[in-house]
Amino acid sequence: MPTIDADAHVIETPYTWSFMRAEEQRFRPQMLVRDPDDGAPASNRRGEYWLIDGELKSRNNVGKDVPPEAQDMRDVSARIRHMDEIGIDIQVLFPTLFLRPLTREPDVDFALARSYNRWLAEVWSKAPDRLRWVLVPPLQSMVNPDKLRTELEFCKANGACGIFMRGMECERLLSHRYFFPLYEMAQEMGLPICLHAGVDSYAYHDMLQPQSSMMAFKFPVMGSFGSLLEQEIPARFPNLCWAFIETSAQWVPYVLGEARLRLARKGHQAKNPMQGLNFFITTQRTDDLPWLLEEIGDDNLIIGTDYGHRDSATEVQAIQRMAGDGSLPRASVRKILETNPARLYGLA
Repeated sequence: MPTIDADAHVIETPYTWSFMRAEEQRFRPQMLVRDPDDGAPASNRRGEYWLIDGELKSRNNVGKDVPPEAQDMRDVSARIRHMDEIGIDIQVLFPTLFLRPLTREPDVDFALARSYNRWLAEVWSKAPDRLRWVLVPPLQSMVNPDKLRTELEFCKANGACGIFMRGMECERLLSHRYFFPLYEMAQEMGLPICLHAGVDSYAYHDMLQPQSSMMAFKFPVMGSFGSLLEQEIPARFPNLCWAFIETSAQWVPYVLGEARLRLARKGHQAKNPMQGLNFFITTQRTDDLPWLLEEIGDDNLIIGTDYGHRDSATEVQAIQRMAGDGSLPRASVRKILETNPARLYGLA
């Protein structure tokens, strides 16, 4: 089976928004460049910003350890060549800009998501056997299910293999009934819900960022893991897969224990609450993987490189490291690199 990088990224450029329709041009993000020596924060040494819906969004978290033309997909062949060099057969592509809140306006939200999705569809068409992607759903358009379904169907037909979500969306927890129509469509279409580090809550994000990026971006995904279990949401959608991306996996046994206690209060028998669920979690180099395999087994773990970024989860050589780690059972390594992500993303 192919070796799969379960979490790689693309860096958006002005071309990303070139797919907006004529009536959406007023929503088109504009890139601004500021002198890094003129007050730009250290986290944004490039001094680049997006102007979106009247607000500046820092264009940071851009790594320097991969070819620039491969990061932003100016040269898809360069991306493929580098994947070959680092031992990756397939990358699943996630966005960068969308990890934070961008707008409160449904029409702006739809225009951004639609253009991004068509950009990734074009990227996929240039290397359909090597590059797959998770779609950005226009979640503020949930009141129009037909509009949402049409977008999901287009993406599914053009290489999308998952649905991007953050730990909070539209100022709501992911266990909220607001998202049930999306989950029903995702289950029907065989598209997993991919909870990536990030948040779409202005109140939560603005309170914590930049003082604690870990709390702002990582903790919401961990909280959603527990909330979905405690509210028994997966039981409503038994054939839907869920992924928890770029938050490591060391915390999973703790949250499972807490969920077990809370479910017991509802009269459930004490058991592993993840048993029988289609939950997948990305591991990273900071995890004590031998211990983790003993605690939760090897059927639910995947791994990503965080390709294109420069943060605590980034490890461009992650696939090669794990493939060459002689301390881990070979069968487990194969599951993490091949079998599990293929099951999650429907790539088998």
